[in-house]
Amino acid sequence: MNALNITEHQLVEQFAQQPTWQDRYRQLIALSKHLPPLAVEDKNAHYHINGCENNVWLKVTRHHDGRFHLSADSDGRIVKGLLAILVILVDGKTAEQITQIPFSDIFHQLKIDTELSESRLVGLNKLIEEIRQAVAQQNS
Repeated sequence: MNALNITEHQLVEQFAQQPTWQDRYRQLIALSKHLPPLAVEDKNAHYHINGCENNVWLKVTRHHDGRFHLSADSDGRIVKGLLAILVILVDGKTAEQITQIPFSDIFHQLKIDTELSESRLVGLNKLIEEIRQAVAQQNS
């Protein structure tokens, strides 16, 4: 299980219970508060994602058993909540499992994608691409 101790199914259920964007926004902020902190030494240029409105750091690590660990942080609450969702979706999975994650479908199912600003949506897609690239590089 991932560092947030919640499954994808539980995540979808939590968001399904939120009838309005304000409620889903609060759920996103609540998730951000449970995102494990990124080690201070990992908040460096190597893990910093350029092109995002907020500072974002993303570290993808492959363990000896072939499963990946995702650690991330941001100084923006919404972005940090989005990172928490990515951790839930990716952490503890193999490269094959990660390549099969329908990220866009999941964010649509959570009813988040339609509420994000264009720049945040672009940033989210950039983060997903960064994860995919890191997984591909470490898996080859």
